[in-house]
Amino acid sequence: MRSQILGSIRALSAVLFPALLLAAAPLSGLDVADGRVRLTLYEGMGRFSISCQTRGSSGVYVPLLAAQDPRTTVLSIVVGNKLYRMGESSEFNEKSEKVPGGARFIWKSKFLQVTETFTFTPSLDSGVSTGVRIDLSMKNLSEQDITAGARYLFDTYLGEPGSVHFRTPSLAQTTRELTLTPAGKTPWWVSPIAGDPDGFGLQVMMSGDGITVPDRVVFANWKRLSDTSWAYETSSARDFSLLPYSVNDSAAAQYYLPRPIARSGEATITLVLGLYSKAGYGANSAVQKASAPNADFSVGIQQSLSAGQNAADDAHAVHADLSVVNTLLNEINARIEASGTASDDELALIESALKELGSRAGRFAPASGK
Repeated sequence: MRSQILGSIRALSAVLFPALLLAAAPLSGLDVADGRVRLTLYEGMGRFSISCQTRGSSGVYVPLLAAQDPRTTVLSIVVGNKLYRMGESSEFNEKSEKVPGGARFIWKSKFLQVTETFTFTPSLDSGVSTGVRIDLSMKNLSEQDITAGARYLFDTYLGEPGSVHFRTPSLAQTTRELTLTPAGKTPWWVSPIAGDPDGFGLQVMMSGDGITVPDRVVFANWKRLSDTSWAYETSSARDFSLLPYSVNDSAAAQYYLPRPIARSGEATITLVLGLYSKAGYGANSAVQKASAPNADFSVGIQQSLSAGQNAADDAHAVHADLSVVNTLLNEINARIEASGTASDDELALIESALKELGSRAGRFAPASGK
């Protein structure tokens, strides 16, 4: 039975994946996924995006950072008194590649090598990946000691429609510019969707097991932060608009101030971000494979099938149908690794889903002679 199901999935993938490529946007990206998380590294521009499924293991993927233009979230490195925006500086050569459990960027110049490694990680109360750990390594390639620091500018957007923007354990919402420091002992900040009962949002840890505590976190208007090359001083008199250019457009800058790096030495900064969790994240969490049946499996399959059937265009239909295929594969692999078995009802659901996908896969196949 299992071999027949896997054979059917492979046949469907052969139709769906080419269709997805035809419908995809022109941006070149290295895509990896695990659990509920999908990560994309945009090659040639040094940017990344992260999306998470809304429910269970088969919900719709929603970007955790502004996705219209991935260039708006950026990593800057300061060496001495000079600033370099990764992906833009001509002094650095860029390479991206997959690694076990994730992917990474490598930027190399004559004096510094910067490696940004993304590894999938679960929240402390999850058995599947819901976020990514980022290890930012700065290696001194020069012949002398240097100082180097980093700033992440995160272009947030989830809290903007409800004007919540940001919240922390001690702040229900943030509507004005604000600076957080280690003295405040804030464990995390969130860019949330207002009024969502599941608390969907981007969570960035400021402390925790193995996490490098940032020297400052700044909440401000995105354009103001983007136009400021490095240090930005907040004012409670300013909100998240910069009229007339930028309205209700918030962002967060996370600072790791310059630290000494000896010749041939290396400094590493570790941060974790992902889907909001009450339990939060640690840098050393590992995904625990569950042997129990996935309670969201049936509901997720039905939702994705319905999304594909009712999609407004082929691009959205392909994404929805591929979500079903990925869910089926993940569930089968999880059962194999856990030496588990599927119930008759689950096998029937899988067969029914494959039959429905097969019946409508022809709409994605290229016409003969094309």
